[in-house]
Amino acid sequence: MDTQRQAPLWEALFAYQQKKMNSWHTPGHKDGVYTWPRWRDFIGEDIFKIDLTEVPGLDNLANPSGVLKKAQEQAAKFFGAARTFFLVNGASIGLMATIMAVCRPGEKIFLPRYAHRSIFNGIILSGTVPIYLETEWLPEIGVPLGVPPSALDKVLKKHPEGKLLIIINPTYEGIVPKSKELIDIAHDNGLKVLIDAAHGSHFGLGPSLPTAPLEEGADFVVQSSHKTLGALTQAAMLHLREDKFTGKIASAINLLQTTSPSYLLMASLDVARLQTEVRGPHDWEKTVDKANMVRKRLASAGIPCLEGRNVVGTAASGIDVTRLVLPTQTFGKSGFEIASILRQAGHEVELAGEAYVLFIITPGDNEDKIESLVTTLINLPRSTKKLQKQTVNLSSCLYRQPQMALTPREAWFSPKSEVPIKDAEGYICAEIISSCPPGLAWLVPGEVIGPKVVDKLMELRGSDGKIMVVSEQV
Repeated sequence: MDTQRQAPLWEALFAYQQKKMNSWHTPGHKDGVYTWPRWRDFIGEDIFKIDLTEVPGLDNLANPSGVLKKAQEQAAKFFGAARTFFLVNGASIGLMATIMAVCRPGEKIFLPRYAHRSIFNGIILSGTVPIYLETEWLPEIGVPLGVPPSALDKVLKKHPEGKLLIIINPTYEGIVPKSKELIDIAHDNGLKVLIDAAHGSHFGLGPSLPTAPLEEGADFVVQSSHKTLGALTQAAMLHLREDKFTGKIASAINLLQTTSPSYLLMASLDVARLQTEVRGPHDWEKTVDKANMVRKRLASAGIPCLEGRNVVGTAASGIDVTRLVLPTQTFGKSGFEIASILRQAGHEVELAGEAYVLFIITPGDNEDKIESLVTTLINLPRSTKKLQKQTVNLSSCLYRQPQMALTPREAWFSPKSEVPIKDAEGYICAEIISSCPPGLAWLVPGEVIGPKVVDKLMELRGSDGKIMVVSEQV
């Protein structure tokens, strides 16, 4: 029997509910009996029967020794890791836990300015010092292309004592950096490498998809399995290339993660791994074909998506073709306006920017659904009107290398006060400012608030908006 092609946690849950045990324990809905009838009718009764707690035979995520241990071991084997952790508080927990496990307070972390806000949360918790890497951008639509390897070389000369390199692979928009070169440089200089692969769980599942980060030598890889692999929202995985930091990372995860993990989320990770192992390469190759068909049809209609040739250079090595970035200049409208029009037509985009919209295609998208989207886009009116803002304001804030007056942790624990945004210039920020999605933290505790940031904050929060700052002005 091929035990790898099993889902041990899901099978244990199924077997347990077959026993029809009388529950005198949590959760209080008691197999769905005590829940709102319309809610129960809508989602079905069976889901409540496997919404269980740590009863005998179902193991314990904080210290797994049974079916959860087996499920994580099978995930590790499939993804090529020495150890895999199931995460029920999203990929954010994996990123924060890794930073806390690998680095000590005061040690330096290298990262791009466009990192997800959870990474900055990890920096605050760990007391580490962020060193920002120069980033290349695509100014036409205001998206990051990545960090050139030369930028890492430059920073290492100035900060040879760096501890950890964080790479975003891919970006939210599916742009793939030169990870292998960056990883090699980092390892040659004694750094560990953490890959935020939240949007790349499917990488490595076929020749037409980018290489999986573990195959490129990354030390730690965090995946949002729910984003592309079919797990439930909030379910994620953390993969370790070696066992060296297993104990420290396990301790950090238990420090941060809930003590009441959802068995629904954990089982969804188990079966997502099984489905990916059994059908992943086949399903994703078909998905790539569908995505390329969409790209070809839209390009023929005069509304091309962002292609690899538009991004490849000193920072980017290519794109994930299943992420469709569609510039909206052709329609003479902003991404927000196009997203609104598409919503009225029954299509909800993943992300709208000022100059583009983003669509994600997975094996869950059938041909009829895709045809409806393509037809809708082709039939939208065109315009030669120029957009007022060719470059996203948010990214213009991110282009800069911010002035850091305090470390994020120092600012977080400093005396704070709230001031009107219009009067905030010159103060030290004491909160994380980010828009989610995509979750880019473009103002971080410890940074001096400049005039461009004030303008953007007033645009986002209104002229009467306020911001939390360190009490003393710079």
